[in-house]
Amino acid sequence: MDWSTLGVVQALGGGADPAADPGTCRVTTPDGHTVDIPAFTGADGRLRARVRHTAPGTYEFTFSAGTTATVEMPAPPPPRRDLTARPGERFLRDENGQPFLWVADTWWYAFSERADDAAFAELVQLRRTQGFTVVQLVAGLYPETTAFTPQAATGGRWSWTPDLSHPDPQWWDDAERRLAAVVAAGLTPAVVGAWSYYLLDLGDERIRRHWREIIARWAALPVLWCVCGEVGLPHYDELTADDLPDRVADLVTRWSAIGAELRRTDPYQRPVTYHPCPAFRHHTSLDAVGDQAEVDLVWMQTGHADRGSVAQSLRALDQARAAEPPLPVVNSEVCYEGIAAGSSATLQRMLFWSHMLGGAAGHTYGAQGIWAFARGRADDPGDVWGTTDWQEAARLPGAAQTGLGGRLLSELRWWEHRPWQSGVAPYATRESPFLPYCAGTGTERVVYVPANSLREPTIGISLALRTLGLRELGAGTWRVDVVNPRTGAVAATHAARVDATGEWELPGTHFATSLPTFEDWLLICRKEGDAA
Repeated sequence: MDWSTLGVVQALGGGADPAADPGTCRVTTPDGHTVDIPAFTGADGRLRARVRHTAPGTYEFTFSAGTTATVEMPAPPPPRRDLTARPGERFLRDENGQPFLWVADTWWYAFSERADDAAFAELVQLRRTQGFTVVQLVAGLYPETTAFTPQAATGGRWSWTPDLSHPDPQWWDDAERRLAAVVAAGLTPAVVGAWSYYLLDLGDERIRRHWREIIARWAALPVLWCVCGEVGLPHYDELTADDLPDRVADLVTRWSAIGAELRRTDPYQRPVTYHPCPAFRHHTSLDAVGDQAEVDLVWMQTGHADRGSVAQSLRALDQARAAEPPLPVVNSEVCYEGIAAGSSATLQRMLFWSHMLGGAAGHTYGAQGIWAFARGRADDPGDVWGTTDWQEAARLPGAAQTGLGGRLLSELRWWEHRPWQSGVAPYATRESPFLPYCAGTGTERVVYVPANSLREPTIGISLALRTLGLRELGAGTWRVDVVNPRTGAVAATHAARVDATGEWELPGTHFATSLPTFEDWLLICRKEGDAA
C-alpha cells in the first residue's frame, strides 16, 4: 500500500531473519532533524522503517543492521490530525491547537477475520459519517480469549508465531491494512497493546518486543497508546485466588515499567493511557497505576450493569477530574449497548450527555457484538454477555445517537464549557443521577434531561420535572432550542428574556412535564443580546 497517502515515509532495508531483533533506524529528515525509530521485518523478509512525513525533501534512513536508504518526498505532507495533551488542560488538541472531541467506538477485535475487509470498510465509513472520531482497538492480544485460539486468528495466524519466537510478520502486514483504513477515513486509532494477562503468557521481554513492533509500524501514524487493557488483570481463573491483590499489584508494576519503556521508545511521544479493571475497584487509570506510571489521558471503566452503573460512573468522573494536575478524562468502557440484554439506546444517550456535561473530554460508545466482531454464535469471544451478530449491533440506534451528540457539541465551544449543575432546576446529584445535567459558559448553556423512564415513579411516572428552569443566566436575550437528542430535530425555540435574577422557566406543555414528551431532551441555549 502507499503509506505516503497517510503522511508516512517508508524505507526498505536489507533482508532479515524475522526471529532476530530487527534493531533500529536513524532517519534524517529534510530539515536536518534526526528520528530514532525501531525497525521491523515485513512478511517478505526485508527490514523496514517508517517516519512521519513532515516536509517535502530527502529522508535518509540508516538501519542499525548496516543498510541505508534514501526516500524523496517531492510533495508536502497530506493534512491529518495528530493529537496532543497539553499540560493542565482537560481536553485533547491537534497539533494546530484545535480542540479535539473524543467520540469513540470500541472495536477490540478490529483485526479479526470475523469481519471481511469490505464489511470492515463499510463500518469505518458508517462511524465516520455518524460523527465518531476515534476507534479503540487491540493489537492482537485480545480480551476474553487466550493465545492461538481460533477466536483470535486472522487468516489462520496469530500476532506471534506458534513457538513465540517473534511477532508473525504476515499477521502484522494484514492487520495494518485495517489500521490504515481507519486512519484514511479520518478516525484516530487508540491502540491497546495487549490485555493484561498476556504478560503472564509471553513474559516481559516478549511484551516489550510486541510494543516495539507496534511503535515501529504505527507510531508514524496519528495514533494514541493504551499500554494494556484491564491493567492488573491476571487470568480469569485466578480472580478467586487468596493472593489476588499481590498478583494484581505485580502486574501493575510490570505493566507500568513497560509503559515507561514505551515512552522512551516512541519518538513522537503520542499520548499514553492505561485501561483500568473495575474488578479491583480500579475505575480510572489513576486508580490502577497511581504514581507508578505517567498518563496523558485518563481512561475510565465503570461497569456493565445498566442504570446501576450510572452513579458509580459519575463518581469516578468526579474523582478523576479532581486529580492534580488536570488531565483529559474519557470513560473508555461502560454499559455496551445490548450487553447482558440491557443498556439500551436511552441509557447510551444518558451516559454520553451526563459525562460530557460533567466535564469529560469525550466519551466512548460500545455495543455487544461489535467489540469482538461476533457472529451471533456460542463460540464468539465474550458470548456469555450476549450473542448479537456484529453487523446487527453496528446498526443499533445508540451509536448513531452518540455520534449525533458529538456533532451537536461540535457546533458549540464545548471545550470552554464547565459543569454548571446549579444552572438548572432541578438538577442531578450523584444520589439522584437521573435528573437534569447542565454545563456551559457565560454565553452558551447546554442542559440534558434524561428520560422519565429512568426516574423513580411518583404516580406511575415521575413528576420531578413538572417545571424546568434555567438559573444563573446573564441578563439579556437568550435563544433556547429544545432539541431531540435522538434525531437532532429542534422541537421548539424560545426567545428567553432574562432579567437580573438570571432565572427563566421553560413554558409548560403538560401537567406532568414542561418538555414535549416524557423522553429525554436537550436545551441548547445561546445568548443573543445583553439587557437593554
